[in-house]
Amino acid sequence: MGFWNNVSRLNLQDFRPGIRSVAEFGDRLVMACMEIGPGKEDAGHRHPFEQCGVVVAGKIEMFIGNERRVLEAMETYFIPAGVIHGWKTFEMPARILDVSAKPN
Repeated sequence: MGFWNNVSRLNLQDFRPGIRSVAEFGDRLVMACMEIGPGKEDAGHRHPFEQCGVVVAGKIEMFIGNERRVLEAMETYFIPAGVIHGWKTFEMPARILDVSAKPN
């Protein structure tokens, strides 16, 4: 706990079909590095906590509320609490570093 030496070389584990991840859990925050396989999609969900992150590698299309964008490496996102959001990947995997408030 405390440091990740290089996000691009983390030892990710299977999380869900097509998604590998590793996470650190604090009292109030969760930091996760996720690699989402090609051609995957989350049609939308919401939760009662804020979430933000940065694309580390690859490309991912995200929507937050009514806004939709294609994000590439070193581009960021911020999702307010309660706002519907989702994503889809393209022909290559996307790796993201995501931080969210820990659910109560």
